[in-house]
Amino acid sequence: MAKKVSRRVTKRQKKDSGITVGTIAFVAIFLLAYAGLYAEASLHTAIILILAILGVIVAVLNVAVKEEINFLIAVTSLNVILVSWYMLLGLPEIAKTFLTNLAVAFGTAGLVIALAVIIQLGSKP
Repeated sequence: MAKKVSRRVTKRQKKDSGITVGTIAFVAIFLLAYAGLYAEASLHTAIILILAILGVIVAVLNVAVKEEINFLIAVTSLNVILVSWYMLLGLPEIAKTFLTNLAVAFGTAGLVIALAVIIQLGSKP
């Protein structure tokens, strides 16, 4: 009987520890935000669009219903910090671009979750 229990735990651990599309999108946001620092100006619009799409993927695939409020608090805090660093600190232009790229991606993710929460609240009787 103990062998069956250990097999179940092993299967559950494998399922929980797997890399998902949402996880890959989350990592890709940071990599693309960094790569965007060295891209030509003509590619910047495409990078912003891809970052926004990755933000939507992170929101849809990584955030469970129980985590929505916590995610919104975290994204709001992150974007406030990013914008305040951008405005208040005398950062070099390369750092400002990186912060802007992150704000676009996570702001989009926050927007998707916020809209989902508003729709859920509006559909309750």
